[in-house]
Amino acid sequence: MRFGFIRLIDAAALIAAHAKGFFRDQGLDASLERQIGWMNVRDKLGYGTLDACHSLIGMPIMTQLGRSGFGRPMVAVMELGAGGNSVVISRRLAEIGIDSAAALSQLIHSGLYRRQLVCAHVSTFSMHHYLLREWLADAGINPDRDVQLTQLTPMQVAEHMANRYVDIFCVGEPWGLMAQQQGWGKVICATTDILPHHPEKVLAVTESFIESHREDVVKAIAALLRACEYCANPANREELAELLSQEAYLDMEPELILSSLNSGPADMGSGATIKSRPDDWTFRDWGVRYAAPSGTHFVWFLKQMQRWGEVDPKADLQQLAQRCVRSDLYTEAAAMLNVAPPTSDFPVMPLRRGVLNPFAVETRPTNPPSGPKSTLRPPSRALQE
Repeated sequence: MRFGFIRLIDAAALIAAHAKGFFRDQGLDASLERQIGWMNVRDKLGYGTLDACHSLIGMPIMTQLGRSGFGRPMVAVMELGAGGNSVVISRRLAEIGIDSAAALSQLIHSGLYRRQLVCAHVSTFSMHHYLLREWLADAGINPDRDVQLTQLTPMQVAEHMANRYVDIFCVGEPWGLMAQQQGWGKVICATTDILPHHPEKVLAVTESFIESHREDVVKAIAALLRACEYCANPANREELAELLSQEAYLDMEPELILSSLNSGPADMGSGATIKSRPDDWTFRDWGVRYAAPSGTHFVWFLKQMQRWGEVDPKADLQQLAQRCVRSDLYTEAAAMLNVAPPTSDFPVMPLRRGVLNPFAVETRPTNPPSGPKSTLRPPSRALQE
């Protein structure tokens, strides 16, 4: 079975399942093939040159919507962890006192910054894209008017910030931490500050592959559940960092990966953001409680697409979300390992304020908090150019 992945720490479950022999223990002859970007993942899975992929949650949605460029319909058969992304601002913005989205909004609407800020995310159908939009909009920044959104591969964003082409980005690790350690930028918040325990990547397969290889898909899920348990254990972090750092996988310094794996509440974000975090805050989590495919997560994503005019406001989001997940395969694999199966395809999803119940009418605060206030220092002439 051929698996694709991108050079991101959230591919850890796939890499651990391969390196630790969990696929082999299930009787699978598995190979891992590193991809250079999400378009490669999309095309190779769609054309059948890969069988399963570490995938953006939006990919199954795009195939079910029949969007251009997406081939055969894909579904998510499990999720590969929660959280793990960061929002990073440039060193220039940090130097003038930007320490929150509210402070950024104050700068943008003051007119002191003479050009539009460039905000990068990895794909239009990624969690990064919609979490970044949520973070900006919650502070009164219109993502389509007040800033310039652009799309880059995860490997490009830190380099583009170093070269001053990008002012803000949202990306998976370790690229945010790398930008901070190199002095190119500063992590201003983690994406779990925007949406607690949010879904990130899924294991995506085509519907046609399930029809012809159902048993193999169930075995793959079982192997990956073991890998999730391994990755979630803090005692395995040093070994996991060494595994991920290998040339065949992420091909990065193990110290950088370990720093990201060890990130705690005090390591990611500004002081005000850190102080506002709840006691159960985590940057990422591979626990099996976050592994079941959730239709509610797809409803949330579709609501974001609806909010920004990318899905018909009259679309049946639950019906679309149901087509994106196959929980029966996960339930079968979970039973093999005595892991509790999901109790619902549409569980209640915690939000930053309240919950999302796909069977109830969602309400949003009419005047959401604007976040901590900041005192801005006037930008230098060089900063305005």
